[in-house]
Amino acid sequence: MKIITLTTDFKDLYPASMKAVILDMCEDPTFIDLTHGIKQGDILSAAFALYTTTHFFPAGTIHLAVVDPGVGTSRKAIIVRAANHYFIGPDNGLLIPAARRMGEIEVFEIGEKAMLDRVSNTFHGRDIFAPTAGLLASGYKAEDIGQPLETFEELSFGEVNAAVDKLYGKVLYIDSFGNVITNIPSKMLEAFAKPAEKLLVQGNVASYSPTYGKIKKNELLILTGSHDFLEIAVNGGNAAKRLDITGHPEIRIEK
Repeated sequence: MKIITLTTDFKDLYPASMKAVILDMCEDPTFIDLTHGIKQGDILSAAFALYTTTHFFPAGTIHLAVVDPGVGTSRKAIIVRAANHYFIGPDNGLLIPAARRMGEIEVFEIGEKAMLDRVSNTFHGRDIFAPTAGLLASGYKAEDIGQPLETFEELSFGEVNAAVDKLYGKVLYIDSFGNVITNIPSKMLEAFAKPAEKLLVQGNVASYSPTYGKIKKNELLILTGSHDFLEIAVNGGNAAKRLDITGHPEIRIEK
């Protein structure tokens, strides 16, 4: 049995075609849908989703991720191998943070052997990446499918800076609760403020709290989230809407 995770911005319909291609190539895979709800073309959010979930899976897992605004262009299709995990997707930085979290990486450019006979200009998830996953799940190695690649696209989660009375970072992800997850590490927050201290986020007063339930209903709070980054939340509400945050803006926390 092979575990294959899928992460896309496809929402519905298209993941089924990818699974169908894989099912036709290997026996009894286990599909885990990490998410198909990534905002269209949002590479950074998808990279964060991979970074915070894939390391929990057992060795040998294949991670298929397609958030690919450059589909049909000259961008490469790649396999990344790290700690006996495989990551498959476009060469746009999407796969790299999660793979590097696991250790040393090797990158391969996918060759024609892994492609369907007819490759569309707009659905490489089905025509290139899914067959690649099917071959790997059937026992092929990355070396059998592609050529080693020395240069590839990197992706950074952005810089974090601290002053005596300010933290500066970037929004990485907004979850389905409206919690705003930043790139500010928990250790930096813990050194910056004390529990129950009042802080300012984008000019709004928020309490630094270990969890939601210690704050009044509809109150804004700052906490260390389960991903070990600083998060901004509203107890029982939606922080992204409260603060009018979309995308990946710079964020500032002040005393």
